[in-house]
Amino acid sequence: MDADDDLGNALREWSGRLSRLGAPAAGWLRPGRPDEEITAVLGADVPAAVRAWFSWCDGVDDADGQTIGDCWVIPGYWPVTLDETKADLSVELPYAHWVPLLRDGGIDLYVAAWNTPGEEPVVVSLLVPGHPVVEFNSVAELVAVTNACFDRGVYAVDDDGLLDLVDDAGYDALYEEITGLPAT
Repeated sequence: MDADDDLGNALREWSGRLSRLGAPAAGWLRPGRPDEEITAVLGADVPAAVRAWFSWCDGVDDADGQTIGDCWVIPGYWPVTLDETKADLSVELPYAHWVPLLRDGGIDLYVAAWNTPGEEPVVVSLLVPGHPVVEFNSVAELVAVTNACFDRGVYAVDDDGLLDLVDDAGYDALYEEITGLPAT
Protein backbone atom coordinates (compact mmCIF):
# COMPACT_ATOMS: atom_id res chain seq x y z
CA MET A 1 0.00 0.00 0.00
CA ASP A 2 1.40 3.44 -0.87
CA ALA A 3 1.11 6.82 0.84
CA ASP A 4 -1.86 7.85 -1.35
CA ASP A 5 -3.79 4.73 -0.33
CA ASP A 6 -2.85 5.31 3.31
CA LEU A 7 -4.16 8.90 3.15
CA GLY A 8 -7.37 7.76 1.46
CA ASN A 9 -7.91 5.15 4.16
CA ALA A 10 -7.20 7.68 6.92
CA LEU A 11 -9.69 10.13 5.39
CA ARG A 12 -12.37 7.43 5.22
CA GLU A 13 -11.62 6.60 8.84
CA TRP A 14 -12.19 10.28 9.70
CA SER A 15 -15.71 9.91 8.26
CA GLY A 16 -16.20 6.74 10.29
CA ARG A 17 -15.12 8.47 13.48
CA LEU A 18 -17.59 11.30 12.83
CA SER A 19 -20.36 8.72 12.40
CA ARG A 20 -19.45 6.73 15.52
CA LEU A 21 -19.31 9.93 17.56
CA GLY A 22 -22.71 11.05 16.27
CA ALA A 23 -21.37 14.30 14.81
CA PRO A 24 -24.09 15.85 12.62
CA ALA A 25 -21.67 16.40 9.71
CA ALA A 26 -21.34 12.63 9.23
CA GLY A 27 -24.76 12.51 7.59
CA TRP A 28 -24.14 15.50 5.34
CA LEU A 29 -20.68 14.81 3.95
CA ARG A 30 -20.89 14.89 0.19
CA PRO A 31 -19.18 12.07 -1.69
CA GLY A 32 -15.79 12.79 -3.18
CA ARG A 33 -15.40 13.80 -6.79
CA PRO A 34 -13.95 11.66 -9.58
CA ASP A 35 -10.35 12.27 -10.60
CA GLU A 36 -11.29 13.81 -13.95
CA GLU A 37 -13.48 16.44 -12.24
CA ILE A 38 -10.71 17.28 -9.76
CA THR A 39 -8.27 17.67 -12.65
CA ALA A 40 -10.73 19.84 -14.58
CA VAL A 41 -10.98 22.27 -11.65
CA LEU A 42 -7.50 22.11 -10.09
CA GLY A 43 -5.30 21.02 -12.99
CA ALA A 44 -3.20 17.96 -13.68
CA ASP A 45 -0.30 19.09 -11.45
CA VAL A 46 -2.30 19.24 -8.22
CA PRO A 47 -0.54 17.19 -5.51
CA ALA A 48 -1.77 13.66 -4.83
CA ALA A 49 -2.73 14.61 -1.26
CA VAL A 50 -5.07 17.35 -2.49
CA ARG A 51 -6.49 14.94 -5.05
CA ALA A 52 -7.09 12.39 -2.26
CA TRP A 53 -8.84 15.06 -0.15
CA PHE A 54 -11.38 15.91 -2.84
CA SER A 55 -11.77 12.23 -3.77
CA TRP A 56 -12.81 11.67 -0.14
CA CYS A 57 -15.25 14.54 0.35
CA ASP A 58 -16.74 17.40 -1.63
CA GLY A 59 -17.95 19.54 1.24
CA VAL A 60 -21.26 19.10 3.03
CA ASP A 61 -24.84 19.13 1.78
CA ASP A 62 -27.15 21.94 2.82
CA ALA A 63 -30.25 20.90 4.74
CA ASP A 64 -33.27 22.68 6.16
CA GLY A 65 -32.65 23.78 9.73
CA GLN A 66 -28.95 23.02 9.52
CA THR A 67 -26.57 25.27 11.43
CA ILE A 68 -22.93 25.98 10.67
CA GLY A 69 -21.97 23.83 13.64
CA ASP A 70 -23.82 20.88 12.13
CA CYS A 71 -21.23 20.88 9.31
CA TRP A 72 -18.06 20.77 11.41
CA VAL A 73 -15.64 17.91 10.73
CA ILE A 74 -13.20 19.44 13.22
CA PRO A 75 -14.39 21.95 15.80
CA GLY A 76 -15.24 25.18 13.98
CA TYR A 77 -14.47 24.02 10.42
CA TRP A 78 -16.08 22.18 7.54
CA PRO A 79 -14.62 20.92 4.25
CA VAL A 80 -14.89 23.19 1.22
CA THR A 81 -16.39 21.95 -2.02
CA LEU A 82 -14.29 21.55 -5.13
CA ASP A 83 -16.24 24.42 -6.70
CA GLU A 84 -15.40 26.67 -3.72
CA THR A 85 -11.69 26.24 -4.42
CA LYS A 86 -12.09 28.69 -7.28
CA ALA A 87 -13.86 31.36 -5.21
CA ASP A 88 -12.15 34.73 -5.23
CA LEU A 89 -10.40 34.51 -1.87
CA SER A 90 -8.14 37.40 -1.03
CA VAL A 91 -5.19 35.45 0.39
CA GLU A 92 -1.48 36.16 0.26
CA LEU A 93 0.86 33.25 0.87
CA PRO A 94 4.56 32.66 0.32
CA TYR A 95 3.64 29.69 -1.91
CA ALA A 96 3.08 29.58 -5.66
CA HIS A 97 0.01 27.33 -5.33
CA TRP A 98 -2.64 26.72 -2.71
CA VAL A 99 -6.08 25.17 -2.38
CA PRO A 100 -8.51 25.66 0.53
CA LEU A 101 -9.44 22.49 2.40
CA LEU A 102 -11.37 23.66 5.48
CA ARG A 103 -13.18 26.89 6.30
CA ASP A 104 -15.10 28.44 9.15
CA GLY A 105 -18.14 30.72 9.16
CA GLY A 106 -15.96 33.77 8.55
CA ILE A 107 -12.79 34.04 6.53
CA ASP A 108 -10.50 31.64 8.41
CA LEU A 109 -9.14 28.81 6.28
CA TYR A 110 -6.86 25.83 6.29
CA VAL A 111 -5.17 25.49 2.90
CA ALA A 112 -2.84 23.00 1.24
CA ALA A 113 0.10 25.02 -0.13
CA TRP A 114 3.09 24.12 -2.32
CA ASN A 115 5.54 25.70 -4.73
CA THR A 116 6.42 23.15 -7.42
CA PRO A 117 4.61 20.24 -9.09
CA GLY A 118 5.20 17.00 -7.24
CA GLU A 119 5.98 18.76 -3.96
CA GLU A 120 4.14 17.53 -0.88
CA PRO A 121 1.85 20.35 0.25
CA VAL A 122 1.95 21.75 3.76
CA VAL A 123 -1.25 22.79 5.53
CA VAL A 124 -1.31 26.49 6.37
CA SER A 125 -3.79 28.11 8.74
CA LEU A 126 -5.04 31.52 7.77
CA LEU A 127 -6.64 32.85 10.89
CA VAL A 128 -7.68 36.47 10.96
CA PRO A 129 -6.19 38.49 12.49
CA GLY A 130 -2.81 36.93 12.05
CA HIS A 131 -0.24 35.70 9.65
CA PRO A 132 -0.21 32.44 7.70
CA VAL A 133 1.22 29.63 9.82
CA VAL A 134 2.30 26.17 8.66
CA GLU A 135 0.21 24.07 11.04
CA PHE A 136 0.92 20.67 9.49
CA ASN A 137 3.80 19.43 7.37
CA SER A 138 1.37 17.52 5.15
CA VAL A 139 -2.32 16.79 4.60
CA ALA A 140 -1.64 13.32 6.04
CA GLU A 141 -0.38 14.93 9.25
CA LEU A 142 -3.59 17.01 9.56
CA VAL A 143 -5.62 13.83 9.16
CA ALA A 144 -3.45 11.90 11.65
CA VAL A 145 -3.87 14.60 14.31
CA THR A 146 -7.62 14.75 13.68
CA ASN A 147 -8.10 10.98 13.89
CA ALA A 148 -5.99 10.83 17.05
CA CYS A 149 -8.18 13.56 18.58
CA PHE A 150 -11.23 11.37 17.98
CA ASP A 151 -9.47 8.25 19.29
CA ARG A 152 -8.37 9.90 22.53
CA GLY A 153 -11.56 11.83 23.27
CA VAL A 154 -10.05 15.25 22.56
CA TYR A 155 -12.97 15.93 20.21
CA ALA A 156 -16.48 15.10 21.38
CA VAL A 157 -20.07 16.04 20.64
CA ASP A 158 -21.23 18.53 23.28
CA ASP A 159 -24.64 18.87 24.94
CA ASP A 160 -25.85 20.99 22.01
CA GLY A 161 -24.89 18.28 19.53
CA LEU A 162 -21.89 20.18 18.15
CA LEU A 163 -18.41 18.80 17.61
CA ASP A 164 -16.21 20.42 20.23
CA LEU A 165 -12.60 20.50 21.44
CA VAL A 166 -13.03 19.24 24.99
CA ASP A 167 -9.39 18.81 26.00
CA ASP A 168 -7.09 21.70 25.04
CA ALA A 169 -4.05 20.18 26.78
CA GLY A 170 -4.75 16.83 25.14
CA TYR A 171 -4.86 18.51 21.74
CA ASP A 172 -1.57 20.27 22.36
CA ALA A 173 0.09 17.02 23.45
CA LEU A 174 -1.22 15.10 20.41
CA TYR A 175 -0.25 17.89 18.06
CA GLU A 176 3.31 18.00 19.40
CA GLU A 177 3.58 14.19 19.43
CA ILE A 178 2.48 13.79 15.80
CA THR A 179 3.91 16.91 14.16
CA GLY A 180 7.04 17.43 16.25
CA LEU A 181 6.11 21.12 16.34
CA PRO A 182 5.30 23.12 19.45
CA ALA A 183 1.58 23.73 19.98
CA THR A 184 0.58 27.31 19.22
